Amino acid sequence: MRFQRSDRGQALVLVALGMVVLLGFIGMATDVGTLRYEKRLLQTVADSAAIGGASEINYGDVTTGAQAAAVQNGFTTGANGATLTVNNPPLSGPHAGNAAYVEVLATQVNSTYFMKIFGVNTSTVQARAVAYLGTGPACIYALSGTTNIQASCGLIDDSSASQALLNNGSGELTSRSIGVVGGYLNNGSGSISPTPQTGIVPQTDPLAYLSPPSTSACNGVVKIVTTSQTVTPDGNCYDLTIDDSPTVTLDPGPYQQIVTNGTPNVTFNPGLYTIQGGSFTINGGATVTSTAATFYITAGTVTVNGGNPVQMTAPITGSYAGVLFFQSQGDSSAAAVNGDNTTTLTGALYFPSAQLTINGGNSAAAYGILVADTIVFNGSDSFNDDYSSLAGGSPIKAAMLVE
Repeated sequence: MRFQRSDRGQALVLVALGMVVLLGFIGMATDVGTLRYEKRLLQTVADSAAIGGASEINYGDVTTGAQAAAVQNGFTTGANGATLTVNNPPLSGPHAGNAAYVEVLATQVNSTYFMKIFGVNTSTVQARAVAYLGTGPACIYALSGTTNIQASCGLIDDSSASQALLNNGSGELTSRSIGVVGGYLNNGSGSISPTPQTGIVPQTDPLAYLSPPSTSACNGVVKIVTTSQTVTPDGNCYDLTIDDSPTVTLDPGPYQQIVTNGTPNVTFNPGLYTIQGGSFTINGGATVTSTAATFYITAGTVTVNGGNPVQMTAPITGSYAGVLFFQSQGDSSAAAVNGDNTTTLTGALYFPSAQLTINGGNSAAAYGILVADTIVFNGSDSFNDDYSSLAGGSPIKAAMLVE
């Protein structure tokens, strides 16, 4: 009898010890599961912070952008041992030392539950993410009207109006994607494809990071060219008119305005042209060639008319890589491209405060980018998105995760 009671006592001890071990495993599993959940949440914070930081690379406030994105995900540096480290360029990984990338390390100290039994009161969780600025998904921003337009890229209409995107008559609009802050109306027998996504979050100006070039007072020396020659500003800011049919080469620099009449053959040498206070007008009889040139307009209209070949290409490197026309913020002077199948404008047409009217003429360009307060299309045209000639890709960027 005593022997049997002794066995029962040992069994109770073994069961008790087994229960402790079992509860320990259950507790550890609970803590591990909790930590895995916290790790997933922290990875979301790191991912969003890296994207937020990379989005600000061109504006010089990477850390501020990353911190703001982290806060939006409920992560506050200093609270409960939370830290957010932002490295631009990254300090580790395959993109270490590359300033085009942003690395974020998010760290959080979490209390344990059952593991306190074993003396483990806290556990530190860390998540890492790396993002960079890649080519953005859209190349046409702020549409007003469309007719027979095909775009290999996406279209963004930032207007909140009920008819922000309006397609009249029999026009056809085809794009990779279409987003509209407000609403849209297909007013006629035409079509819009794909169906626009309405109610999107308002977009910021995708080229607002571009810094305007420095300009000085323009003396507006009148110069009328009727004979073949090379025109160099040489300290003068010419009010330039090219008449008749000479062959003229222009050097970059400040001009008050540039106007062509008649049937001249005009070549713009590579560089930056600042049109200060006057218009830039290419009339239909001119044959025009520009390679690696950017035209900055301070206050004045831009008109490019087809008829004879007009072939203009933006620089492939430098501060204005991929930018052909750049009109100053606040200038509402309208711009128009009245082209035909001999008109090719390769580069961004950037008119942030003005209406841009496109009446055909850009289907042969490797890429075309339109950013304007209002964009009106008349006739047929297409816009491609081959940025292979640009070392940095499209000047319109979007932040993307890579690690």
